[in-house]
Amino acid sequence: MYGDVHMTQRTALGVFSYTHFGVELPGRGICENSPPGVRVVPFADFSRGAPAYVSNPDAGPAERAEAVRRATSRIGERSYSLSGNNCEHFATWCATGVAVSYQVIEFFQALARAVFAAVGLFLAVSLTQAALAE
Repeated sequence: MYGDVHMTQRTALGVFSYTHFGVELPGRGICENSPPGVRVVPFADFSRGAPAYVSNPDAGPAERAEAVRRATSRIGERSYSLSGNNCEHFATWCATGVAVSYQVIEFFQALARAVFAAVGLFLAVSLTQAALAE
C-alpha cells in the first residue's frame, strides 16, 4: 500500500548482510535512497527477488500520505552517506519525520564494544607483564 516502508535483506560484497529500506509510492514503485541518489525503482529491482516486509503496517492514511509526500520531495537528491543519510535514514524520515538508522547505531555500538574489549585486554596484558617483571 502506498506510504508503506518496505524492508528487504541484501548482501554487500557477498559477505555483509544488511536491510535495505524504501517507501512505496502510488503506482510508481519504491522510492529508495542508495549511492546513485533518491530514486524510484520497480519493486522487483528493490527486492532483488528476496522477500520484502512492511515496517509500518499500522500507519493511517494521513501518515502514509505524508510518507509519500516526503519521499517524492527528495527524488533526484544525491547526498547518500552510509553513516548519515542511508536508505534507513531516508525511509524512517519519510515515515516519521525523524531520520534514524538503527543499523548504523548497532554498528557503532558493536565497534565501541570491540574497542573497549581490546583496550581492556591490552591493559590486562600490560598489568600482568608489569607484575611478572617485578
